[in-house]
Amino acid sequence: MAKWRHIWLRILLPAIFLFIFWIFITASFSPINILYGLICSCLTMIIIWLILRIGLPKDINLPFLTRLPIFLIVLAWQVIRANFVLALIVIKPRLKIDPVIVEFYTELTGDFKKTILASSITLTPGTLTIDAQDNDLTVHCLDISHRRGLFQRQSERRVAWLFNQKQRKSNHIERLIT
Repeated sequence: MAKWRHIWLRILLPAIFLFIFWIFITASFSPINILYGLICSCLTMIIIWLILRIGLPKDINLPFLTRLPIFLIVLAWQVIRANFVLALIVIKPRLKIDPVIVEFYTELTGDFKKTILASSITLTPGTLTIDAQDNDLTVHCLDISHRRGLFQRQSERRVAWLFNQKQRKSNHIERLIT
């Protein structure tokens, strides 16, 4: 039974991802297109798995996949909203910006989770993850609103929710690096 679960997680789950990607790219729901997509997705994952023995990280499971679309929609909204704030800063140069580099501690466990957090911070305009060492992230923030959002741990809470990781109330103090 464990062997079949291993095959499911390593081959079929990524094949489903590839198939969904195929449908989005082709934008066609014709039976022949669906059949081609299924065949290509499954063959691609089987070949990759046989040659490279590569599969998905352990953190990717069914609850993760069900939460991923919601996470991506919320992240896209955050990116759009931050783009408007950044556009105002560029259009009205008299607006006061206060660029600063901050360091904060994350309670996320595992490199994959921390990478998702660092990437989602970097995707949001006005913030850039400069470094990640152990549980400390170093982030450049363009102004106080970006810094405030970072210190409120919104991104960290969303990533923890995505991976169904419980979080404690953090007593860690973020440091400003000037």
